[in-house]
Amino acid sequence: MKVTLVGHYPPPYGGVASLMKQMESALAHRGARVTIFNLGAGRPAGANVLNFDTRSRSRQFLQLVRAFAGSDSDLMHYLSASYRSFWLGALCVVLARLTGRKIVLSLVGGAFKDFVSSLGPFKRRLASGALRLSHALVACNTEIEEVLAGLVPKKKVYKMHNCFPLLIEEKAELPDAVRDFFRAHSPLVCTTGAASPEYGLIDAVDALNFLRQRRPGAGLLVALTKYGEPTYERDLIHRIDSLGLREHVLIERNLPDFVSAMKRSNVFLRSTLVDGDSISVREALFLGVPAVVSDTPFRPEGVILFRKGDAQDMADKLSLALQAERGSPVSRPLAESEGNLNALLSIYDSVLESPRSFEPGSRKPRVSSRSGFEA
Repeated sequence: MKVTLVGHYPPPYGGVASLMKQMESALAHRGARVTIFNLGAGRPAGANVLNFDTRSRSRQFLQLVRAFAGSDSDLMHYLSASYRSFWLGALCVVLARLTGRKIVLSLVGGAFKDFVSSLGPFKRRLASGALRLSHALVACNTEIEEVLAGLVPKKKVYKMHNCFPLLIEEKAELPDAVRDFFRAHSPLVCTTGAASPEYGLIDAVDALNFLRQRRPGAGLLVALTKYGEPTYERDLIHRIDSLGLREHVLIERNLPDFVSAMKRSNVFLRSTLVDGDSISVREALFLGVPAVVSDTPFRPEGVILFRKGDAQDMADKLSLALQAERGSPVSRPLAESEGNLNALLSIYDSVLESPRSFEPGSRKPRVSSRSGFEA
């Protein structure tokens, strides 16, 4: 089977990028040939990776047209991180139809319900039309599944959690500042997210302040992702400074290997106010790192929940996690991850058994794995 995964791909790591990496390795392990259409800001190298020009929308569109038309994959699979990438996913669905490609669309972001609620009548019809054109829809939790059922009531929606076998470990060197920070602090709490309100990072800083009253050596590593709000980031830094935590909270951008940082941490913290099925929470469970996470509507088994937005309860649960024994890597989520991989392959088989709705012309542009795109 030949599959093209479309979306953000690492580096940098986090969110959809980490999910794509896991899916790529899991599918390849089962014998699939996987190509990556990387729509993220990074420029990862790899013979199977095509990077697109994110600086120019028009150039990116033309590159996508040529890439879809020139692909020899059996199907495409677009992973949407909710509202930020939904419309680009809708465009990819249309391109897939126009070029005779089969396409699966996954919705994995926690803010999808709010995004749909914000749409006016016209945009809602556009969104529904794009979803109907996809060959399969996949939701990562029940909330997204219900929203999709409301948008496209006659279309089957599959539900599959963001949990796949973690087969490939990155071995990138951590920056010197991160390694020095790890040596200077014990226990070490790590978290990741964007500098925006829904990630609750200011609450995480407050929680560290409470935790340090019991554990004076505690430190917090915050791995920031690319997207965020400058105002919130300024507020975050101001809170760190006002609490005198500048030496005990490290903000790191574009961390080359978050999994390695998580593995060396004592606890993983997910302070989000909304969430889908967090990839980083799944990675913590794979590694056996205690995961202290907010009580958003969906969380997997094996985590320690705190009341979202409650910094004191967050600190209490961090303290509780530090008293627990570290789990065995991989043991708990292994069966679920293998089941998800089987379910994904079953979805692909169902899509490929349906007839093609459009056959492209005989001459196609070719896609070069070295230089990008050529006629």
